[in-house]
Amino acid sequence: MSVEFIEELKKQWMAMIDAIGDPLVLLSEDLTIVRQNKAYVDNALVGSSFGELVGRKCYEVFASRTSPCTHCKIKSVLQKKKNSTWNTTELRADREFQVRVHALPADQFGKRHMVVHYQDVTDMRSIQETLARADKLAALGKLAGGVAHEINSPLAGILAFSQMALREMVPDNPHRSDMEQIEDAARKCKAIVEGLLGFARQEKPEEATSLDLIEVLQSTLRLVAPLLRKHHIELLLSISDGEKAWVKGHSGKLGQVILNLVSNAIYAMKEGGGVLEIRLSQSDSDATISVQDSGTGIDVAILGRIFDPFFTTKPVGEGTGLGLSISYSIVKQHGGEIKVVSSPGLGTTFTLVLLKG
Repeated sequence: MSVEFIEELKKQWMAMIDAIGDPLVLLSEDLTIVRQNKAYVDNALVGSSFGELVGRKCYEVFASRTSPCTHCKIKSVLQKKKNSTWNTTELRADREFQVRVHALPADQFGKRHMVVHYQDVTDMRSIQETLARADKLAALGKLAGGVAHEINSPLAGILAFSQMALREMVPDNPHRSDMEQIEDAARKCKAIVEGLLGFARQEKPEEATSLDLIEVLQSTLRLVAPLLRKHHIELLLSISDGEKAWVKGHSGKLGQVILNLVSNAIYAMKEGGGVLEIRLSQSDSDATISVQDSGTGIDVAILGRIFDPFFTTKPVGEGTGLGLSISYSIVKQHGGEIKVVSSPGLGTTFTLVLLKG
């Protein structure tokens, strides 16, 4: 076999390795880089060429660290002579990698090497979480029909009798305002039940019209005003006078989302009071509502689960775990986005972004 033929095979082999989209690296026993593929060079945090990486430590190049990563199992692979695979979020901020380590047999000099394969599984993890949420939605769908039927019947009676009473009341009746509140609350409850069904079936917003989001917000805040006073919560509302925020959607469903966010904020501050700050801002393409409380905050360990159906931290009888999951579904049906930022003891901020229409 000629030298030229061997060189050509080597070039073909390296071209095949470089064609792999995931970073691959060959390491010595002391974690020194011996060889790497193009994807490893492209993803390196230190150095930008093949020559700059060889001879340096993998943790320095790929994780920008001065010492081996705390999660690393590479050396144990050599000790146990057994390949290993693990997931880690310590290599890059906001990214999750699956690391596979394969130990090679000792070379003619008795030295051992390892092939390390890094696969970015961040997007895959997101897809898995989405599928898990879909499974929960399917289970919820089986319950939604019965729940809606049981709730709709008494709601229809409340709504009908409140409307009858309003028709018989004179305009200056001192109880007329209370009866109007009862009718309005019954309508909102009806919208919540319809939202539950739409959430389970993932329906698009019915009767989507152009509506003023500010009007929906102010209407909802009038409904919760007694609760704010009861729990000594100060409301700071940031909306320009005479401003309009036109979005396309269903006013009842969007009012339900805002009501859920505000209600959760009130619950987080109900023991010692606090400040509820609501801001509405606009751009040419969307309208944004932020609901910020000064309450207890949400533990980082459960922050990723708050939109799951039936997940709640409230005591039995005080929450079903459906409010945020239904809100999430409604916002997605409207083509919008809902985000949350929270720190234990420092409060929580929910941000609702809706497209203008």
